[in-house]
Amino acid sequence: MSPRIRHYTSYLIFGVVTTLVNLVIYKLLIDMGVHYALSTTIAFIVAVSVAFWTNRIWVFQSRSRGMKALFREMTSFFSVRILTYLVDVVGLVVLIELVHLDEFISKLLVNGLVIVLNYLLSRFVVFQTRAE
Repeated sequence: MSPRIRHYTSYLIFGVVTTLVNLVIYKLLIDMGVHYALSTTIAFIVAVSVAFWTNRIWVFQSRSRGMKALFREMTSFFSVRILTYLVDVVGLVVLIELVHLDEFISKLLVNGLVIVLNYLLSRFVVFQTRAE
């Protein structure tokens, strides 16, 4: 398998895992009566933690070493994910409150955009090759 195919395949596999973690936690919480904004926040925190480690190790195979480099990647990763979290929440508010779509269907629709943004930001901002 070519390195490029392996890269996209691993992003797809771990992206599915992360998305499932996010959706399952979100669905469980809204089914328990937790407000969709709090549900998506809790799901976000757990899913982003899973995403950081899987992306760092298996998808982008970060070669950064040491606590300083790890902290820099983690800070960068969580910062860009907070941006896409805001896209997630705003999208949910628009689709649920203004368009009156179902909470779970809204989450599925917004996740499509979030997945694309997460890849692009991870690839070109977080795990970019750095001259060290």
